[in-house]
Amino acid sequence: MIHSGRLQNKVALITGGGRGIGRGIALRFASEGAAVIITQRDQHSADATVSEILAAGGTALALGDSDVSNPAQVAQVVATALAHYGPLDILINNAGIAGSNGHFLQLSHATWQHIINVNLTGMFVCGQAVAQHMAEHEIKGRIVNIGSINSLAAEPEAAAYVTSKHGIVGLTRAMATDLAAYGILVNCLAPGPITVERNASLFTAQQAAIRSAVPLGRPGTIDEVAAAALFLASDESGYITGSVLTIDGGMLSRVP
Repeated sequence: MIHSGRLQNKVALITGGGRGIGRGIALRFASEGAAVIITQRDQHSADATVSEILAAGGTALALGDSDVSNPAQVAQVVATALAHYGPLDILINNAGIAGSNGHFLQLSHATWQHIINVNLTGMFVCGQAVAQHMAEHEIKGRIVNIGSINSLAAEPEAAAYVTSKHGIVGLTRAMATDLAAYGILVNCLAPGPITVERNASLFTAQQAAIRSAVPLGRPGTIDEVAAAALFLASDESGYITGSVLTIDGGMLSRVP
């Protein structure tokens, strides 16, 4: 593992850090010198990611199954992270549920509530717990909330998901406003079509559609999202807060 040092001596908590974008961010942050703490409902994925980091000479800890919308469980995650590595400098608020949830007219209240609880309430609970810790310890930290291009536009049969992702933008701006006095910077990443484990075969089958929809003509990579997260988590982003950075190959810029 090559340490360039952009996050040297930093401690980062990454929710949903065992798979997909979260895993990519965890690997990149560890390569930049950060001690990484990962939560993931899938314990096997969390352990595998941590093992990869440790094998490369990095520092990481898997905390496994935690409900990000449960304040007591999140408080325990923060306490465990502190016990192992000391004060938290960075939160990557990434845990969430992706995918279609059915037509608006058939969307059940239970489905709506579940998606909002995980995708939006979870962001609030984790963000507040870590921000309280940062404020108490006078840490001028970084919080990066992972949204989606669905934070800025809708797609069919995804009302709960789209609403939760739009809410992340509002939450990001509210957090940035309230936390600025503490030197805590809060921003949002809004990835577009990014190739991850669950969609790789689908994107391969839909190459023509992606070339048509995305000006750059291809899906993005996890590494490209991780690079953007690194910038927002680093000292280089010192005058950026309350912003939304799209990583979508120009998808939202073009009229269909």
